[in-house]
Amino acid sequence: MKRRRFLQGAAAALAAGANRHLLAAPGASAPRYRLALGQWSFHRAFRGEPGSPKRNGLEFPGLAAELGFEGVDYSGLLLGEHYSDSRYLAELNRRASDAGVKNLLILVDLRDPLGARAESARRDAVAKFRPWLEAASTLGCTGIRVNAIGDATLPADEQARLVSDGVSRLLELSGPLSLDVLIENHGEGLNCDGAWIASVVRGVNHARCGTLPDFGNFQKNRARGEFHDRYAGVAAMLPAAKCICAKAHDFDANGDECHTDYARMLRLVADSGYRGWIEVEYEGPGGAPRTPPPERPPAAPLDEREGTIATKRLLRKLLASALHARG
Repeated sequence: MKRRRFLQGAAAALAAGANRHLLAAPGASAPRYRLALGQWSFHRAFRGEPGSPKRNGLEFPGLAAELGFEGVDYSGLLLGEHYSDSRYLAELNRRASDAGVKNLLILVDLRDPLGARAESARRDAVAKFRPWLEAASTLGCTGIRVNAIGDATLPADEQARLVSDGVSRLLELSGPLSLDVLIENHGEGLNCDGAWIASVVRGVNHARCGTLPDFGNFQKNRARGEFHDRYAGVAAMLPAAKCICAKAHDFDANGDECHTDYARMLRLVADSGYRGWIEVEYEGPGGAPRTPPPERPPAAPLDEREGTIATKRLLRKLLASALHARG
């Protein structure tokens, strides 16, 4: 009953929310934004975790289309060893084409530091991305997303210099494949500091290097429960953004995300002039140490499908006619 009341309340908020549209621009020549689905939204199902219906990874493009998304972002962790299986990738391509969705990105969640202190270690870290770049190219993706990992014993500016060097080396591999390299806030510490990530991208100074601001990944120190300011972090990353990740955890009875003020965050996106893909990533209920305390009391927890739909509904409510509608 609680879940039913939540869904009914969200639907009512959608119907009554016309005066809250951030970007209601009737007559605009083209929509500013298109929605993609991050595979991690269904990580429990694709991993076959208890309480979630098991799904085959090949179902992902069709699932995204069924839910009204136009693009998909793959998780390297969920692709697993299939990233090197040409037949599997060909089948993913066929299914994406049949579903009418665009393969956009692969999150390559390698922990090898692109900003290692030794040049040989940076070179070795870059080499490990080669097969992933080839997989992204085979899928017709626009690029990959990476973690900006450096040597935490060094000062922040020196870490930024070394990570910029590692990413520049990675671009020497991705460039011939016409693939972008996007740095996202992911992990902990400097890796989640938006201003620091922006400085890394400026250091790379390459048209194919950009950022992927994630609304929810701003852990400063997990052990102490400290977080960077998410709004300042996203604002710092937006000038170089090539995709945006609208992460969600919990929703209140009005259908608003409890940990992030989506209206405030999307105003930052709009004011930055960003145009392009916004990816929905419903990670599931939050809680320490992954998220700070919620700003609004959560309603009943949602499963992966319900949470994904709730995130998409909220984006559509706030972005209005600036968002390309597919269903």
